[in-house]
Amino acid sequence: MLGKDYILCAIASDFEKEWSISSRDKVHQTTAITYAFLRRPKAIIIYKPGATPQELLDSHLELRQKMIRNLNIELLPLTSLEDYFEGSRKYRIEQKQRLWRKSIIFGMVEMWLFSLKSPEQKYQWFGDYARLARKQ
Repeated sequence: MLGKDYILCAIASDFEKEWSISSRDKVHQTTAITYAFLRRPKAIIIYKPGATPQELLDSHLELRQKMIRNLNIELLPLTSLEDYFEGSRKYRIEQKQRLWRKSIIFGMVEMWLFSLKSPEQKYQWFGDYARLARKQ
């Protein structure tokens, strides 16, 4: 059981076809930077400030099941620590490539636009999933 002194709770799931979901209970100061420069069309990020770890897990599992059903995708098994680190390494390489391709001017405009969003909009990034799920 987590005590009240934990720093952050983050839960992540990876799926086939490069889909992923990350659920977090705290919004970081760099959220606008992440939104402008590092977001991916198939990476869903949900922030639930103030949620308990159990509430975060419950909502993560619920959305995960919806994604599996709506996108007809399978959850990727995490079979070893080496698999986890290899996936993290690949993600960081892709992240670096996205940063190099992104226009700094366009990114700054996106950061400014992000500041105009409502808290609900800032706390949810559904990427391509929002469009694809509506078609279902």
